[in-house]
Amino acid sequence: MLNKIAFKALRQKWRDYSVLLIGTTIAVAIFYMFTNIAMNEELLRSLSTMTQKMIVFVFVLGQILLGVITFVYLNFANSFLVRLRQKDYGLLSMLGATKHQIGSLLLRETLLLGLISSILGVFVGMGITKLSGQALMQSIGIKLSHWSVGTPKVVLVTIGFFLLIFLLNGLYNRWRLMRLDTLTLLQADHVVSAKKVNPKRQLILGLLGIILLGTSYAIMPKVVQWQMIGLTADLILNVTGTYLFVGQTLGLVTYWIGKSEFGQKGLRNFINGQLRFRLDEYKRILTMIAVLFGLALGAISVGQGYYVSLPKQAVENDALTLATKNPKTNFADLKDVTYQAQLDYVVKDQTVYFNKDSVKKAQVPTLVYQQNGQPDAKPKQTTVDVTHPEDAYTLSTLANYVTGIPFGSDVQLVNQLPAGKQETIKLVKVKDLQANESVLKKMAANEKAYMSNPDETIPGAYGNLITLKTIFGGLEFMSIFLGIAFLIMLASTLMFKTLSNVSLDRRRYEILAMIGTTPQQLRLTAFKDVGILFFIPMLIGLVDATMGMQIFKPIMPDPYSGFSLGLVLVLGIYGGYYILTSLIYQRLVLKK
Repeated sequence: MLNKIAFKALRQKWRDYSVLLIGTTIAVAIFYMFTNIAMNEELLRSLSTMTQKMIVFVFVLGQILLGVITFVYLNFANSFLVRLRQKDYGLLSMLGATKHQIGSLLLRETLLLGLISSILGVFVGMGITKLSGQALMQSIGIKLSHWSVGTPKVVLVTIGFFLLIFLLNGLYNRWRLMRLDTLTLLQADHVVSAKKVNPKRQLILGLLGIILLGTSYAIMPKVVQWQMIGLTADLILNVTGTYLFVGQTLGLVTYWIGKSEFGQKGLRNFINGQLRFRLDEYKRILTMIAVLFGLALGAISVGQGYYVSLPKQAVENDALTLATKNPKTNFADLKDVTYQAQLDYVVKDQTVYFNKDSVKKAQVPTLVYQQNGQPDAKPKQTTVDVTHPEDAYTLSTLANYVTGIPFGSDVQLVNQLPAGKQETIKLVKVKDLQANESVLKKMAANEKAYMSNPDETIPGAYGNLITLKTIFGGLEFMSIFLGIAFLIMLASTLMFKTLSNVSLDRRRYEILAMIGTTPQQLRLTAFKDVGILFFIPMLIGLVDATMGMQIFKPIMPDPYSGFSLGLVLVLGIYGGYYILTSLIYQRLVLKK
């Protein structure tokens, strides 16, 4: 019997549930894609051991973050659904249903919705995994002939994880519902949320909110230096400041607007009154959305910023562009070559011998990471000092490469090479790494046959670029989809919250129509009414993200390099949800 009621409830309120279903389906799909990448054996086999670990770490981290935010999102969304159904549960209680039965009904509805969204999300996840595979492989610099869209193991992990999240949310909402008496359930639609205004109290708390927000912005540049303590403190200050700003500062602003001449013109008093009425109830959700908006924009911007800055980082961390043992390599196809040479060497055990006169004549470029005995954050480019070969970063790198070990090879500069197999390594440096990337890629591919260790990286800035792309290419890919998931969930949550109060708002719009407001004015007012709710967290989130990018200044060449691209994507998705919400809200509150 309870199963039939649960199915009937979903059919009757499918419009209300559809918003939650869409947001959860997208979250499931992206989680599925992350899981598939982290468990994709063909992909992992094509990567080096170090790269495998980085890819798995990046996407497992994405799974954890997505799981946490999905749990919070479902907690908010399900609480709104409970409110929508409270009256129905009250009627069931009047007809003799026990609290245990009503709680079981809510739990079954939640699990049913979770099962549907999980199954749909898996199919959507397979689709985006298939479509996005090429983008991922391009970003990390590999090519696979077959890109798997998933395995039964990935499907079971995804469905099991989300059913567990829905179960936990369902149990929590069941516990909350069973604490309410029948009268409270029946009067769910008649609860007045507005509270009496205390301007002095609001002024103090509002100023405190601004101070806390300002303090969080001030310490953001120090977060990397202060590490976990700084990050935790900044997060607490920012969330608390945002909560007080939304609940108190904005409440005081609406109070002053209501008393001013400006607020009395046209329908401004009505829109201001709507916001004043909602603020106390909306302050938690607007705070959450503001914080998540900033996180989503920050995640996308940082991921893209890292990726955009990779060529610059690669060049700054190596004095050469490429070193190759392939005797057939020809540098004629490279553009703007600024340096080229070749060195003969002999390897004995883990020691690599170079001719001192050849190294001196070649003026081999290298990096110096210390100045006056102190470590230098930014290395200085110079040439190899043959009197101190142990300090020559370039020679050490070449020695590790030709011996096939990650580090620890010894370099010796001698007047005459010792007896043994004499080999040659060619060196080249170009002015613009990106302009020569396609040619360098072919050279690196031809170099594979001459590598002693298949997991090693080809020396030079191009080798650095390949390694950085593998690490940060996956990070960029994850950050974009994670940011999109955050945005969809936060926007659909605000959409759901706005539409769940339509029954109360419709009465106010009916009164406006009765006193002579034209249909065009009503439509414009509805757009403004919803627009304010979307604008407040968007503005706070934009400031959070703009200021928060300072956190990455010590570890990124230019933390704002990906900000504009991230902003366009974020505003596009968020703006789309605002327009959709406004149209639905307008249709519901103005219907005749």
